[in-house]
Amino acid sequence: MRLSKKLTIPGTRSESHGERDNGKTFVITEMDAYAGQDWALRALLAMAGSGIPMPEGALSSGWEGLAPYGFAALLQAPYGALKPLLDDLLAQAKYEHKPGQPLQEIKPGPNCCVEEIATFLTLYKTVFGLHAGFS
Repeated sequence: MRLSKKLTIPGTRSESHGERDNGKTFVITEMDAYAGQDWALRALLAMAGSGIPMPEGALSSGWEGLAPYGFAALLQAPYGALKPLLDDLLAQAKYEHKPGQPLQEIKPGPNCCVEEIATFLTLYKTVFGLHAGFS
């Protein structure tokens, strides 16, 4: 069974800037083993391509080699390599509109259930942390 955790954005929801996602709950689920190792390799290659020094063997160690760098190091990768990685992380998060109801995919665009830019960063970091073992 895949690891899973709930993330509730703290605070009380309002229509004010910075508070539109407050109180919303998201369910983060671990990638399957194949997708996870593929994601980690692509992330390591993107980081190496951006000039981050990699210790010997890092590219063959998957999440174990990636975890020590943290999410901030990943953000140094060029946008072309970073964007698909972020999209894959976001695919592991689903919106729980109401408890007991089916979870909703987070679809980009003007009708997205995420209304604050900062929430995306929180979701990316949470998914990364779940996979890297420091959620």
